[in-house]
Amino acid sequence: MAKVLSQIENSDDEHTKGWARFMINVEFIYKKSKESRIRKGTMPMLVPIADLDCKCPKIKAARSYLFLGRERDDSPGGILTGSLGVTQRSIVIEWKDEWDQRMRRFRRRARKCN
Repeated sequence: MAKVLSQIENSDDEHTKGWARFMINVEFIYKKSKESRIRKGTMPMLVPIADLDCKCPKIKAARSYLFLGRERDDSPGGILTGSLGVTQRSIVIEWKDEWDQRMRRFRRRARKCN
């Protein structure tokens, strides 16, 4: 779960060409892989400009969202390491405060499975 702080103007950097850059504050991580580089705190998030043009996903500043998807895309022109990438295949849900308790309960249950 992360709060979108701002959208940064697009740069001419060849690694982020075609991507819109947002700064987000990661508030809670519900599940991640062992080699994940996502940490709590402020970090960049990249969204393809083409996806923003069609408003898929809809992302607004000063709102909190639950992001579900891959941390990294290994395809050519993929997302830089250390950035969260959101594409049309990602799930972006505007966060509701009443979900916090449900997610914690779900996380406790998931740990019991072996």
